Amino acid sequence: MAPSESISVFSSFAKANGVNISGCTPREGLEQMFLFYQSVAPKGCDQPNGDMLLFQWGTYDWGAGKHFELNITRQFIEQAFDDDDAISQLSLTFKFAPTLDLVSIGDGNRWCDGPTEFELVRGFAFSSSAFIVVADHNAHVVELTHCYV
Repeated sequence: MAPSESISVFSSFAKANGVNISGCTPREGLEQMFLFYQSVAPKGCDQPNGDMLLFQWGTYDWGAGKHFELNITRQFIEQAFDDDDAISQLSLTFKFAPTLDLVSIGDGNRWCDGPTEFELVRGFAFSSSAFIVVADHNAHVVELTHCYV
C-alpha cells in the first residue's frame, strides 16, 4: 500500500473485518488500526521510524468548538521524498462533547516507533483512562483523514 492510498485500504481492511469506520466505537476503531499496522506494510517506508503509530487524547478547539478527542495516527515517512514532503499521516479521530469527566482526563500521547514497542503501546492505549471512559460509546464525530504534513 502506498501511504496516499491508506484511507481506502484501511477502510476496506476494516470493512472486511465487519467494521464500518464512520460509525464505529473507539474500541472497534483502535483495534482495526492496530491490526492494520500489523498486517499491511506501507511501500517505500522501510527506514527506521518510517512507519509509526501515535495514540493521543485531549480536549481541543480547532475552530469548530471544543471536543474531547481520542486519536490513533499512523505516520509514514517515504524514502522517495525529502524533509516534510516525506511525512504523511493516516488519522482516526473520535470526537465527544467535552463533559467535565472527559476534560478532567487532560491530554497526553504515546508513540510506537516499531514492532519492538507495539505490544507496549497497544496495552497502554487500551488501559488508558482516556480510552476506557469512551471505549464503547458512539462519538459525536468520527474522522478518518490522510494528509501530508
